[in-house]
Amino acid sequence: MHLRRFTELRKEIKSIRAPQKRVFVFLIFFFAFFPLLVSKHDSYSLPTPQPYNLNEFLSNSFSPFLSDKPINIIQGKVESGDTFCSILSDQGFSSLTIAECVEAFKPVFNCRKLSPGDEYSIKTDEKGNLLKLTIKTNLVAIYHLRKEGEKLFPSKDKVYLSKKVTKVSGVIEDSLFGAIAKVGEHDQLAIDFAEIFAWDIDFRHDLQKGDQFALIIEKYFKDDQLFCYGKIKAAEYNNQGKVYRAIYFKDPKGQESYFTPEGISLRRSFLRAPLKFTRISSGYSYHRFHPILKKYKPHLGIDFAAPQGTPVLAVGDGVVVERGWKNGNGNTVRIRHPLGYETMYNHLSRFGKNIKVGKRVQQKDIIGYVGATGLATGPHLDYRMGKNGLFINPLQEKFPPGFPVDNVYRHLFAETSRKMIAQLEEKGDSSQKMVAAR
Repeated sequence: MHLRRFTELRKEIKSIRAPQKRVFVFLIFFFAFFPLLVSKHDSYSLPTPQPYNLNEFLSNSFSPFLSDKPINIIQGKVESGDTFCSILSDQGFSSLTIAECVEAFKPVFNCRKLSPGDEYSIKTDEKGNLLKLTIKTNLVAIYHLRKEGEKLFPSKDKVYLSKKVTKVSGVIEDSLFGAIAKVGEHDQLAIDFAEIFAWDIDFRHDLQKGDQFALIIEKYFKDDQLFCYGKIKAAEYNNQGKVYRAIYFKDPKGQESYFTPEGISLRRSFLRAPLKFTRISSGYSYHRFHPILKKYKPHLGIDFAAPQGTPVLAVGDGVVVERGWKNGNGNTVRIRHPLGYETMYNHLSRFGKNIKVGKRVQQKDIIGYVGATGLATGPHLDYRMGKNGLFINPLQEKFPPGFPVDNVYRHLFAETSRKMIAQLEEKGDSSQKMVAAR
C-alpha cells in the first residue's frame, strides 16, 4: 500500500512544472521539519536528560574542603661540614627563602649552632614550597618553623625529662653489641662506647670472651621511658687483663674530649680503621694471590669486608689530593696528612658529600661509601697508608699520642678523674634529677 502511494506521489511530482515543483518540494520539507523547530524554542519543552555523576559533583562542590594535596617530607641528620643554609640549599630552596627561615627562627633558635648528629625534617607541598621545618638538637630540644599564609612562625617544644646518671657493666660473650643488649641497653650505647676507644681497640678483632666493660652514662627519661642517652662520663674496658680507661672532661673554655686518668687525650692522629664494626678479609702482604688476576702479587693494604654503601671515614685530619677513577682501584680517594702520612681508600661505590681535590677533611668525616668498583669480587674497602712515600702496615704503626689536658685546668681534671674512677668501681646508680629542655 505504501509502495503504491509512493509511486503515485512520484507521478504527481513529475506532472508538475519546474517552478511549481520547487514550491511543492519546499512545502514538503517545511512541514516535515517545522515541529522540530518549534519544539526547540517551545518554552514548555524539557531538555534531554543527561547522565548524573555524583562523584564529580562532590569533587567539584567540596574540593576546597576535602582536597588532599601531596606533601613531601625530607628527613636526615646533620653531617660534618653541613650548615643550616647548605641543607636547605641542597633541597632546592632559594637564597631568599633560606634567609627568611634564618630570620624567622631567631626568637627560638640560632641556625648557626647546628651540630653533627642533629636531626631535621622538611615538609613541602607538591610545588616544593616550604610548609614546616623541624630541627631536633641532641634529641632533647625540638624546634619548629610553620608557614601560615605568607608568614613563618617559630616554636619550641618543651621536653621535660628525668636525667639519671647510672653505671652499666657487663661481660663479653661474643660481641660488644651482644653484651650491651644482654644488660638491657640499646645498640647506640655500644656504638658510643666503641668510638671512645676507637684509637686503641678494634672491637671486631681485639675482643676476647670474658673481657669486661663498665661505663658511667647519662640517661634521659620521659614518662619513665628511656628517651635518649646523654654523655658517657667515664668508660673502662678490660681486655684480657689490660685495662683501658676514659674520663670525659670539659674545661671552662668549652673544650671537651676523653682523656686517660693521667690526663692524656685518647684522640690519636689516626683511627685504627676507617670503618665501624667490620672485618678484615685480606691483610697486608707482599705475596698474596689475587682472586681476579689469578697470580701472586703484593697487597700493601688492608681489605675490610663490609656491606655496599657502608660509610668510609677519614682516619685523620688532612687534605684530599686525589679523587676519581684509578684503574683497578676503581673510585679512589687519597688524603695527605701531617708528618708525611698519606691514606688511600679504594673500590668506593660513590664519594662523600663535597669531597673534591683540595678539600680539607677532619678525622671521622665521611669521604665515601663501600663498593666494588675496579678489580673487586665483591663490596669491600681496600685501605692503604703510606709514610714518606712508602706503603706501611697501618695496623702495626705506632702513631703519636694525643695532647694532654691544659696545665691550667690540671687540678680540675684531677678532681673529675678521681670522682669518675670511684663511680666506675662502685655499685648501683649515682644520681637522678629532673631537667627540662629550654
